[in-house]
Amino acid sequence: MALKRVYLDQRDWITLARQHYGRTDDKEIAGVLALIREASAAGHASFPLSAAHYIETFRQRDPARRRRLGAFMAEISRFHAIADAPVLLEAEVHASLCARAGLRPTKQPKPFGRGVVHALSIDKPHYFEDADLEKRMIAQFGAEAVFDYFEWASITGPNKALPADGIALPSNEFAQRQLDFERETAEKLQKWGHSSDRAHRLVLAQEAQDIVDLVNKESAATGIDMWSYVTSSRQALTDFMLSLPAKGAICRLRMSAHEDQRFRWHKGDLNDMTALGTAAGYCDVVVSEKHWGSILRRHAEHLHAKVTSNLRDLPQLLLG
Repeated sequence: MALKRVYLDQRDWITLARQHYGRTDDKEIAGVLALIREASAAGHASFPLSAAHYIETFRQRDPARRRRLGAFMAEISRFHAIADAPVLLEAEVHASLCARAGLRPTKQPKPFGRGVVHALSIDKPHYFEDADLEKRMIAQFGAEAVFDYFEWASITGPNKALPADGIALPSNEFAQRQLDFERETAEKLQKWGHSSDRAHRLVLAQEAQDIVDLVNKESAATGIDMWSYVTSSRQALTDFMLSLPAKGAICRLRMSAHEDQRFRWHKGDLNDMTALGTAAGYCDVVVSEKHWGSILRRHAEHLHAKVTSNLRDLPQLLLG
């Protein structure tokens, strides 16, 4: 049985955790939970955690609630993790350009891994300030036990309310900058005369900036004019960008949001777009909140994942 990777929205982790702890009594959700637990334990399915999951769980100030939710997520996920789209982008571009140029790629995107270090793209974990102590702990308890202990602590947080003891809640600074950027983009479209075509063109121009830098980098590294493989026509660069698994999904989310004049941007949308776009590009199933899930389903033919906004659909998608 092939391993299926299932991305659950934070809302759905909370729903399942409430059922697990007896806070709700929903027979359908109980059935979903039983299937998830069995599939995870048997290794038939993986339920990876993203950076957004760690951030949102830590935003829960109440230590008891945070630790209950985190402990449940740890049990089901087994600390499987999915990387962020910006981290995957360079490898996505490299692999795609090499395929077009007939070259053997030296790196491939690695969307899946284990632990907070993979989800947050931390180069090397340091569990102890004292390197010798870390060696002794690994020698005594084993590397996997040390890993599990610190991963559990990373998702459950300290046994006290936050912020406390120098441990602050995750910063909103980056999310606020992105919110400002999206609102400025919407204002530009209104000034220019809003249309779906203008919305698509502006978003694509914005998203292409980091693609340009990476294509230039690949050209310099290989000594080959990689632009010849992505600018053969006016549409070619757009097609190239939209073909990238995570980047393409995120582009489509932003385009669809900006083509709707009634859409109102909120601070949490950055995490939603990045996490859901990445998951839609690489996972087999995505259970999303309703609004972004509806947008993703419009682009179903371009996504790797099957997308639903109803947790009760998961058994059919998981077993199908």
